[in-house]
This record gives sequence, C-alpha cells and structure tokens, in this order.
Amino acid sequence: MKNLIITTLIFIFASSITFAQFGSAGTVEARSMGMAKTYNATTRGVMSIGINPANLIYNKPDDIELATVLPLPMVTLRSGTDFMSIDEVNYYFGGVDGKARTLTADDKKNFNDLFKDGGFIFANVATRLLTVSYNSTPDIGAFAFSINDVIGGKFYLPQALVDIALSGNPTGKTYNFDDADAKAWWLRNYSLSYAREIPEIPQTIFDKIGAGITLKLVQGFAYVGVEHANTNLTTGTNNTISGTADFLSYTAFSEDFGVKYDFDSVDTESNMGLFPSSAGNGFGFDIGFTAVMDKWNFALAITDIGSVTWKNHAAQFVATGDLYIDDFTSEAQRDTLADKIKGKASPIGEFSTSLPTALRLGASYMLDGEDDAIPGTLLLAIDYNQGFNEMPGNSKSPRFSLGTEWKPMDYVPYVRMGFSFGGADGFNWGFGLGFDAGIVEFNLATSDFQAFVAPGSAKYVSVAIGSRWKF
Repeated sequence: MKNLIITTLIFIFASSITFAQFGSAGTVEARSMGMAKTYNATTRGVMSIGINPANLIYNKPDDIELATVLPLPMVTLRSGTDFMSIDEVNYYFGGVDGKARTLTADDKKNFNDLFKDGGFIFANVATRLLTVSYNSTPDIGAFAFSINDVIGGKFYLPQALVDIALSGNPTGKTYNFDDADAKAWWLRNYSLSYAREIPEIPQTIFDKIGAGITLKLVQGFAYVGVEHANTNLTTGTNNTISGTADFLSYTAFSEDFGVKYDFDSVDTESNMGLFPSSAGNGFGFDIGFTAVMDKWNFALAITDIGSVTWKNHAAQFVATGDLYIDDFTSEAQRDTLADKIKGKASPIGEFSTSLPTALRLGASYMLDGEDDAIPGTLLLAIDYNQGFNEMPGNSKSPRFSLGTEWKPMDYVPYVRMGFSFGGADGFNWGFGLGFDAGIVEFNLATSDFQAFVAPGSAKYVSVAIGSRWKF
C-alpha cells in the first residue's frame, strides 16, 4: 500500500505531461506555447499532430519534417496552482526568521478564502519521443507518424479540508468533500495521420480546402481516478464527529511499477524502463478540416475521440456507510475513520476511461511587408477550444486565445506573443522566440510570461524548448 500511495502522489502533484496537444488545455510544443496555445489554424507539419491533422497539407511537396530528442529535445516544464500566488505561498508556508508563522484570525480567514472555489494543484513536464511527416503531391496527400508519451493529471483540493484544518472542531458545523477530485494517467500514443486536399468538392469560396485523420493506438501504463467523493462530516457536542461516506475510485498500474495493493499477497519489485508493460489499451482518432481564402486560414477539428480499457492490476476503492468518532485521543478510532474515508481496495476485472475529447476552431491571417506596409511578416490568429469531459489535459470550460508571430526581417528571430482566457488555466500570457537555421528550427517559449514580469503575484510558471528538422 505504501508504494501505491507514493505512486499516486507522484501522478497527482507532478503530472500533466503532454506533447502533441492532448485535450483542450494541455501543454504543447514551444512555438504554440509562445502564442499562448493558439495553434488550431497555424500549426504545420509535425506540429499539427494532436491539433488538426488537416494542417499537414500546407508543407511543400516532398517536404519531410522530423522531431525527436536531437539537436534540442522538446521539453516543457510547467507548475503552479489556480488559487495561490508565489507571494502567498511564501507568506503562509515560508515562516518568519526560520520559524513557523503564527496565523492570526484574519490570516486564517484569508487563507480559507483562497480555497472558496476549491484548489487546483499541478506540476508539468513534457517530452516527445518521435514524430515524422512527409508531404507528397496534392493528389496523393501528406502522411505522418508519431510516438507521444502523455502523463496528465489534476488534483482538486476541497475547501472543506482547509476549513476543518483551520477551524478545528466547532460544534454543529458540516464539512462537505463532494468537490474533491483527482485524475492522472500515463498513456503512450502511436499515431498515424493522413491529410489531403479535396478539389473534388465544388465550391468557389476558398482557394484550397483539405481534410485529415489521425488514428491512435493507445497504450496505458497507469491510471488513478476518483469517480465521486460524496462524503460529509458534522461536528457535534463533546468533540464528536459523525457523517456519511460515499467514495469510489479506480486505479490500474503496469506490473513494472511494483505497486502492491492491500489485497495482494506477494510483493513485487519496481522494474521501470522506457517500455513498461501495459495496464490498459485503447483506440482513438482525430478528424480535422482546413480551408484557405487569400491570406486567411480556417480550421476545425475534433480530437481524441475514443477510450482506454484498463485490465491489468486494476482495483477499485469503495467507502460507504456511516462515520463516527467520539474520542480523538483514541488511535483506533482515528485509524477506523481514516480507513472508512479512503475506502477499501478490491480487485476489479476492468474499467474504461474516455480520452480527453475536444472541439477546436481557429482562424489566422497573414500580413506581409509588400502588401501591408509592415516590416517582414506578421501572423495573427484566434482560437476556441472546448473540452467534452474533465479528463487530464481537458476542461469543459471553453478556452479562447489570441496569438501573434512576427518576423521583422531575415536573420532576426521569430517573436511570438499571445493571451489565453478560460479553460483549466484561466488567464495566460505567452511569449516566445524562434530561430530558423534552414534545415533545423529552434524554439523557446513560456505560456506564463507574467511570472517573469511580476514573479511574486504569479500562480503559474512555465518554460518550453524544442527543435525540428526540415528537409
């Protein structure tokens, strides 16, 4: 059970690894991060995978692109909360002169107010194993193959947990934990994409229209997920606590993790490597459409349609019934209460989870120096992303974003900036640079530039680097 707890904490507090865009709000490669994750109508070549496969058609005939760990690995780091700034973290947890801070009544109230809508905590690291794309002639189309590891997770800290810690045990108060949630997984997608122009469709509006599809073979290595946590506690007289528990969660882990459940009779050792055995398997697909009209580019896609079935080393944790304790000094009563709240583990044959299905809409406009009286080229873009579930990397709250990419002249880097609103992240200010050396391109970005401008008030911190070969 100790290994299970450690592994679960790793997923909850150090997760959300995505590289090809996964869900409506997940982490992306450095170019798109610099534009505040504005990418639906602007990605090209290998960057299109996971966003809109139709955008593969925009490379020139016989163009080949490759993204891997060399010369610069594609890595994204992101961490933070949606409720507490760095200054607030330092105030409440930093102490005073090396000693713990004594909180006043106002401090406790202000700290509790930070969690009035619950608390979202995360830490992100991202990488891509391999992606290659090839664009043939327009009548044949474009192809791409990609291997992406996705570790995504999110943890919602219920406000009641903070309230009970600060308020103690006042008589007649009820604490509800219904908003508690945790979901995390490690998936590997083997993706095959195809896109083609569609001149057969009679139309006179657009210069070019195209469609694309990505088929994904999904291998799952680990999953931790709370289905519901309808638990409440009420304080009574004489320091009694009573309530009801209704909790259900599912887990599944590769045998190579070495996780031992309470019902397991044999210890297993961790044997982690680059290719662990699977805990589940599934299938998914993306479909996308794109159109060009003069300098305008329009995009529509639905991504990650599908599911994963978890069969290996799967378990469920169930807690139901009444809760009661009348003696906080009794270790036995405290342990019994804790066991009832967290649930009892039992083996399960299988369970399924949806992929983070999302709708993507985007439009972009390209200005160039010759026609628009600006130096170099300037790309303007707007996006709308809408998740259909609350799986890791996704959000049913819509996300809007605006992004720009400006290259003022030759031998000057691409300068990228953007703003994102809504979704799981709230407000983001992206900034990035791109260096095109012909055969290879380098990108550096952050989707949280406000953290560098005003670090004390920042809630998120991120940095992304990456490169791609172009032949």
